[in-house]
Amino acid sequence: MAQSLIANHPSPIGQTGETVPSKILKNVASNVLRSVPPQNAFYFYRAMGSPTGAAARNLPDFLGILNTIDLTSLQFHLGRGDFENWVKMLGDNTLAKQLADLKEKKLRGEDLRLQLVDAVKARLDSLQKTP
Repeated sequence: MAQSLIANHPSPIGQTGETVPSKILKNVASNVLRSVPPQNAFYFYRAMGSPTGAAARNLPDFLGILNTIDLTSLQFHLGRGDFENWVKMLGDNTLAKQLADLKEKKLRGEDLRLQLVDAVKARLDSLQKTP
């Protein structure tokens, strides 16, 4: 909805020569890519009461951990909706929706890891390329 409002709204040129929508996209990207304080980090667990010791404070760290963390942890968090909730907290509803869609596929094992990593990596690449 917000995108259609932006697209239909005339784009005044800011002092830097950027259009307002491109400034908005840049702000969204830098917000999503920021590092959060430890209390907002994503802490990986195998099950309730069974932490792995791994934590991510930003999306690149999150991607790195997804590549190596125990599959039990991936299945635990995806099933609970933890990944999508954390990326929503970062401000990324696009990736949150993709992760929710992955949950619906009921993937297991390395297939799950591969699709999680692909989704996060593609989104990260797209955010980092935001002009």
